[in-house]
Amino acid sequence: MRLSPQIHLVASGSMGISLTDPYDCNCWLIETGDGLVLFDSGAGRDANEILSELSRTGLDPADLRHIFLTHAHADHSGGVAPLFASLPQVVSLHAGWEAASRMRSNDETRISLDTARRFGVYPESYRWHGAEVDDVLEDGETRQIGSATIELLETPGHSADHCAYLVTLEETRILISGDAVFAGGTVILQDIADCSVSATLASIRRLEALSFEVFLPGHGLFALRDGKRHVAKAAGFAQKGLAPPLLA
Repeated sequence: MRLSPQIHLVASGSMGISLTDPYDCNCWLIETGDGLVLFDSGAGRDANEILSELSRTGLDPADLRHIFLTHAHADHSGGVAPLFASLPQVVSLHAGWEAASRMRSNDETRISLDTARRFGVYPESYRWHGAEVDDVLEDGETRQIGSATIELLETPGHSADHCAYLVTLEETRILISGDAVFAGGTVILQDIADCSVSATLASIRRLEALSFEVFLPGHGLFALRDGKRHVAKAAGFAQKGLAPPLLA
């Protein structure tokens, strides 16, 4: 789904617009002029559906060159291994240091998948596979890929490995927020060991201090104009030490 000349939504599950597999997060694709860049990879139950969405949008899956992960939860990272297996070309995987460690471990307990299964979030049959991360970014580090400048921002809270990305694409500044904050200023807080209310509020305050126009979250609706209003709404709660409402 083409949202602008260079921004596409190529996966979205039941917590979004049901574009692909129900367990997929929102996966955002950016055309850079030097290959396609994908942010997050979905759950991996049907990676070919994501590649088919690229083709329907008029893009060539062979032009996919980079995947950046916001965090290693299965709905965001489970598609990496299947995508790598489906594509003939080499695709570079980028992530923050803690997400990279979890991906390399191939340990489902480190991404709380065992807990998610126990709560019925994923079926018992679902299996996740990690992957080797080619490029580990520190907080505030940037990568220049064609016309896109991509900055990693550590935003723990939803999980300890969570990061967001601030993308500058020519004249446009884009926040890819992952699961740090969603449309309407909502959040997801879960009963897992590394989810923290205090860290969530600190990350929201950090994001609210940024300047950006486009807001692309990991689930639900997005905004191509005045996207900062969604983060500002969450920050109104955070500034009072209160958790924002939960994403329904």
